[in-house]
Amino acid sequence: MKKVFAILLVALMVISLVACAKTEPEPAPEPTVTEAPAPEPEPEPEPEPEPEPEPVAEPLVDPNHELWCAHGQFLLADGTQNGWNGKDSALYEASALTAITLEDVKAISEDVYNALAAKEVKYLYAIDLIFGTNDAGWTTNCLINGKLFKANGSYAFKIAQCTVDMDGDNKVYAEDQWIHDPKTAHSESLTPDTLFVPVWQEEADENGFSWASNPAVIGGAGLYTLIIAQYKNGSTPDQAGYGIALVLKEAKEGIAYEEILEWVAADHTYGIVGSFEASGWADGKDIAMEADGENTWKGEVELKAGDEFKVRADGKWDFSWGAEDGSNCKAEADGTYIVTITFADGKGVVTFEPKA
Repeated sequence: MKKVFAILLVALMVISLVACAKTEPEPAPEPTVTEAPAPEPEPEPEPEPEPEPEPVAEPLVDPNHELWCAHGQFLLADGTQNGWNGKDSALYEASALTAITLEDVKAISEDVYNALAAKEVKYLYAIDLIFGTNDAGWTTNCLINGKLFKANGSYAFKIAQCTVDMDGDNKVYAEDQWIHDPKTAHSESLTPDTLFVPVWQEEADENGFSWASNPAVIGGAGLYTLIIAQYKNGSTPDQAGYGIALVLKEAKEGIAYEEILEWVAADHTYGIVGSFEASGWADGKDIAMEADGENTWKGEVELKAGDEFKVRADGKWDFSWGAEDGSNCKAEADGTYIVTITFADGKGVVTFEPKA
């Protein structure tokens, strides 16, 4: 009996232990720590586009010529004596014009800029020059306010578009195109108060001007900026292919202009001067001409083929006459020639023919 009681007691103890085990609370699960997501980086701002650069105007350079050159017996801006074609290379380059833009012209003269802005400009050049302060030793005619004047040769000029060849290490410049020039370079004055440009015609007008005459400064002695433009249109009798302007920078003391009054032929003497042997274009070596009736003078001269000459008055270059277009007369063959100058309405006409 005791044995059964003991077994029951043990069984009750086991049941109690199991029951106690079931009533104990389960441990709370440890809390799970969730990390907050890292904030996404803010996108970098898009860079603002850089503004398009303003287009830079390029100088209007003539690619077909080595340089554009100023010719004449005036002074360069530094006081150097200039000359005509045949200058040494250093003087060609010293008298070369600089290619510029229309905006450059605007800074020089608003009026000239407006005149050129209305054109189709192909090439554009400028240079500073001093006119009328040095004696060139000859004169040229021009119109000032509709009146005929003679001006010292230091007021005359031409521009040439030049090519270059090499002679060893030396550059040899050659005038490819003269401006103003017969048939190929009809130019106009963009500043008629300072620049006289002669008529563009083969036969001389009532004042003796033709396309062979020189452009001339009529604004007085001074330092000028010369601007020359070649237009996209070509030169025709009715349309200029070039425009030239002179803008005064500084007035200077210089040689005065002299008004030309009506020509009285009988008040003067006449002579033949030229490249022929007896003259060589030298002063004091004119072949004298004799009066032959009213308003006519004649002279006899030995010429070789290719010799050139003109008739001039009083042994000076104040007044001279040549071919109808103003250029030199030229002999076609060797021989003795009779040269005649005849005046009508103040205009001299030169003719020559072999002596019979």
